[in-house]
Amino acid sequence: MKIKGNGLYFAFAAICGIASLLAETAWLAGIGSCLYGLFIILRKRNIFPFCTLVFIVFFALSFVAEQRNVTSFSSNQTSFYVRIISPVQIDGDQLKTTVRSGREKLQLIYRLSSEHEQAQWQRLSIGMNCSFTGQLEKPKRATNPYAFDYQQYLYRQRIHWLVKPNHLDMAHCHRSPLSLIEQLQVARQKGIDYIRAHFPNEASGFVQALIYGERRDIDPSLMSDYQTLGLIHLLAISGLHITLLTGGCFYILIRLGVTRERAGTILIVLLPFYVVVAGGAPSVVRASLMGLFVLIAMKRNFSLSALDAVSLACLVMLAKDPYTLFHIGFQLSFIVSASLILSSSIISKENSTFKQLFLTSLISQLSAWPLLLYHFYEISLLSIPLNVLFVPLYSLLILPLSLFSFFIHLLLPKAGLWIIFLLTKILNITNDVVEMISTIEWFTLSLGRPPVWLVVFYYVVIFFFFVCLEKKVRHRLHWYAFGFVTFLHFAFPFLNPVGEVVMLDVGQGDCIYIELPYRKAVYLIDTGGTFLFSEEKWKKRQNEFDIGEDVVVPFLKAKGVRTLDKLILTHGDYDHVGAAETVLHSLNVRELVVGKRNERNELEQQIVKQAKKQNILVREVGRGDRWKVNDAIFYVLSPNGEEKGTNDGSIVLYVQMGGARWLFTGDLEEGGEQRITSTFSALPVDILKVGHHGSRTSTSQPFLTHIHPTVALISVGRNNRYHHPHGDVIERLQQKRVTIFRTDEHGAIQIRYRKKISTFTTFPP
Repeated sequence: MKIKGNGLYFAFAAICGIASLLAETAWLAGIGSCLYGLFIILRKRNIFPFCTLVFIVFFALSFVAEQRNVTSFSSNQTSFYVRIISPVQIDGDQLKTTVRSGREKLQLIYRLSSEHEQAQWQRLSIGMNCSFTGQLEKPKRATNPYAFDYQQYLYRQRIHWLVKPNHLDMAHCHRSPLSLIEQLQVARQKGIDYIRAHFPNEASGFVQALIYGERRDIDPSLMSDYQTLGLIHLLAISGLHITLLTGGCFYILIRLGVTRERAGTILIVLLPFYVVVAGGAPSVVRASLMGLFVLIAMKRNFSLSALDAVSLACLVMLAKDPYTLFHIGFQLSFIVSASLILSSSIISKENSTFKQLFLTSLISQLSAWPLLLYHFYEISLLSIPLNVLFVPLYSLLILPLSLFSFFIHLLLPKAGLWIIFLLTKILNITNDVVEMISTIEWFTLSLGRPPVWLVVFYYVVIFFFFVCLEKKVRHRLHWYAFGFVTFLHFAFPFLNPVGEVVMLDVGQGDCIYIELPYRKAVYLIDTGGTFLFSEEKWKKRQNEFDIGEDVVVPFLKAKGVRTLDKLILTHGDYDHVGAAETVLHSLNVRELVVGKRNERNELEQQIVKQAKKQNILVREVGRGDRWKVNDAIFYVLSPNGEEKGTNDGSIVLYVQMGGARWLFTGDLEEGGEQRITSTFSALPVDILKVGHHGSRTSTSQPFLTHIHPTVALISVGRNNRYHHPHGDVIERLQQKRVTIFRTDEHGAIQIRYRKKISTFTTFPP
């Protein structure tokens, strides 16, 4: 049996073995594994037993990893003696690092009390041992659809607890001898600190990223621009970095009189150290392992193809840690690398450098297309031409200048300043171009997260596309096939007969998403909003949490929503409309709906002004207004325009859809409830959005008796300072035997229907 050249089949068998046990859709991975086995039998029967063995081995490794991934701690433990094992991150008033206690890792989070304490804890570093008292907390699960699951993220790093010290005292921390890996991590941190101290702010983050794989100091908005345009890979250490570094080191060693054989041995020894120094990201490990295998093969006079090298690197990484499969960096690094290697004959046939660059960019972007959509929900059509421009710019200019300026400044600081100045100017111009282009929304394709079956369909068509490209077929069937799958992805929501209502978990606020069947209309009732309190400068964090940018807009993009038919703002309180401007900037909004009232607060006026500036229709509604879309009817019960308080001036919607009667009440209080019950003698309600987050001044007994709901939805923040929902409200609802869903306990609440309500889903379930 010929093993050589079949590495890719073994790597895929390993992926199937892991996914069949650990993937969220393990049943689907199992079906895929069976189909893969059938493919091997039909096309590569001679390696079927070996692929089966690889599948079983990696399935077993995954099973063992799961069995061992348990905690030995209990929540009542309060005394800790830990060793710091990762760089200490101080962001504003928060200190964060990973520690080890015994054999278990913990995520340490500490709230700093003063600027003096912030400066004091800058001395904390890897390898220090500390003792303290504190509490253990479980990491938070994702409480909204498509949201980042922090608990799962830490679990895959074998971390089960957050430890929060009551107080940290430097007197209770002491240094101890460092292991070799810890010494390398300390050296890495010193290098990052050196760049931070000697490079301008606009260049520092990029140099850190290109040399040490550290992107924390890059402005988050600029990072987002690079991500949107498909250029983020330029800021990750990859095969290009390894090639430049190993080539440069090899050249220097030869010039110093070292033999080629010995130079190769030195590089083989040094590469694993560089993996640690560069941060150990999957792309770094993959590129370094490939370089290592190629060097070993050359030293042993053994022929190793690039495809076998990348496959072997994949097997080694997954054998060491099966959870690596779910790291986006691992997925993108290997799919793009393997695609480029498989397509190398197509690229090399072109005589024009420009055509080679274009094909390289095209193949890279197409191979990553489904994964980028799955993880980031949108993709820029400009990514291919921009990569043709930016890849040579970074490869031939910015990356070499970053390395050169760093090492020259270490040896000759004054001479290094001139190179740093040149690099900074180039980066400023480059980043200005990126920021400018990212504002062009016409070329951004927002398709939403594709279901897993569609990801598979994408890759079948992309494989067919590459085959046609290699054979230079004249018909354009491969283009049509790829276009068809993309169109299917685009059109899928408009073919879906299921409607849904989602009450998002936005903390102490309201945000309700309504999508009618076949996407006949998409509405958003309120947007939530993060309260920003004036803080001392030292307390401010680099990237403050924002409900609009971190919850609402990502949810809408994940749904593939490009246009909101109506953005309905019930009233002007910040916890209801604070993120409205973010939504207006991020999506196309056809109509902004506000309630009739004599005067608006400053925030409402600002939002209305912004909407008019963007040529968005602003519509005032009041009691008696209504609209209908197919079978769904929306009635406005309030306001009448004469209410005195902002809460009782909320837009109140009575909706008939999905075979149910809904009442959305904003922050309606008892006075507003009385006006509605006196105006509408019959108002049967199935699902009630409880007013004012369950405040005692809302959801009165007469109101509940009048509407007699079956289900109550309460949008409320965890441990909020208002103590919502009030116990009296909960008691009144329970007396009426109303089923209660509340975001502080259940997370987001999703209600799906076809002709009538079918499912209630909470996050986490």
